[in-house]
Amino acid sequence: MGITSALSISRSGLAVVEKRAEITAGNIANADNPVHTRKTALQATDAAGGVRVTGIRREIDAAVERLFRVEQARAGRQEAIASGLELYTTRLGQPGAGTSLTDRIADLRSAFTQLANAPELPAAQTGVLMASESLVRELNDTADALDEARALTHERIGASVATLNSGLMRLAELNGRIPKAGSGTDLEAALLDEAAALVDQLSEVADLHVVSDASGRLSIYTAGGTELLADRNRRTISFDEVSGMLLADGVDITPGRPGERGFAEGKLAGQIELLNAVFPRMQLQLDETARALIEEFSAADASLTPGATGLFVERGNAGLPASTDDLASRIGVNDAVRPEAGGFLWRLRDGVGAIAPGAASDATQPNAFVDIFETTHGFDALAGLGNNVTIGQFVAGLVADQQQTRVSAQQRQETLLASAASIEAVRSGISGVNLDDELQRLVEIEQAYAANSQVIRSLTEMLDTLLAAF
Repeated sequence: MGITSALSISRSGLAVVEKRAEITAGNIANADNPVHTRKTALQATDAAGGVRVTGIRREIDAAVERLFRVEQARAGRQEAIASGLELYTTRLGQPGAGTSLTDRIADLRSAFTQLANAPELPAAQTGVLMASESLVRELNDTADALDEARALTHERIGASVATLNSGLMRLAELNGRIPKAGSGTDLEAALLDEAAALVDQLSEVADLHVVSDASGRLSIYTAGGTELLADRNRRTISFDEVSGMLLADGVDITPGRPGERGFAEGKLAGQIELLNAVFPRMQLQLDETARALIEEFSAADASLTPGATGLFVERGNAGLPASTDDLASRIGVNDAVRPEAGGFLWRLRDGVGAIAPGAASDATQPNAFVDIFETTHGFDALAGLGNNVTIGQFVAGLVADQQQTRVSAQQRQETLLASAASIEAVRSGISGVNLDDELQRLVEIEQAYAANSQVIRSLTEMLDTLLAAF
């Protein structure tokens, strides 16, 4: 090997050492940066025996990344359901806490029992009125709380859709820049890091299928296969509040809709599930409670003419309700028994339709009202709480079912987050920066630098000696 060749090889070695030092320093500087992926230099030997850096490799495992994003999306869906129900179920209360619908039903039953035992006492009649009004307020307030939860979920869907659209827009921009950055360059690696971080962010919103081509450009699909991004072309996501449909430039990608190629997991899937399935079921359960109270207390009241309403009414309607939609927010106590509205308390003993007071000791009608709580009634099977149960059983099932929906989602979320954390630990071991390893590489780089420098120094001294001999 000639002196010139040896110098060239050593100089190439120093250039590689310089690049390796730059990359390692970047890893160390970004050790706490969650967007940064650990990088290493790719080296090759040329025909003259020298070395060169052929590119920069991002240390990733595509299978682990895909698994992490799937778990993250699944946890996001459960988190959306749990957080969407949190305030509502707090308002709903727990059985036995003294503030839930089950407690109000129990209070009304107890008040009627006391009235049946002492029908002549105004205090017993007042107790029934107070318990009736408390039950109505509880139903009204619970229905209002459900409406608030629904409105909040609409806002969150808007935010999720905006996040998805802005992320797809940025990924489209990155798809235009990545091929121009040059294969294996620092810029390409930085752009790919940004794209990966964006996909991580979007995977919390929706479960996405990501495909990368040879140039690093990403194509994004829904889990069901609908294309959202190809090269720089993207679809715009929108949500139709009237139909409950999620659309991608008019293509139906609504989560949970059979036959559509949409999402299955992610916050957006959970939020839409709340609007399209969970809230309607809960609303139906509340409305069925209101319907049963109106119809059963009307049927048990012997003083009423056909079609008239009894103790409980639909506000603004003298007859039986024509529709049960949102009835829980419209139920009220009949003015005929409310003194402040011109009614009379004795009608709670003699019947809401009674024209004049009956015998003070007659407990026939109060006992008929007590029987309502002992008798099974028909309920809509779609409410999912049994179609032939007592009112007390139905309401107890309502509270338990709605509370359990939130608790189950929260428990599943915690399990999935633990799973995602385990996968993230594996992912971090592959893609994350270990400072001890990077410092060890710096020692190796220093040694390589010293070795190449020593060769150049020796060759320089040899040249100086040769020149001095002439």
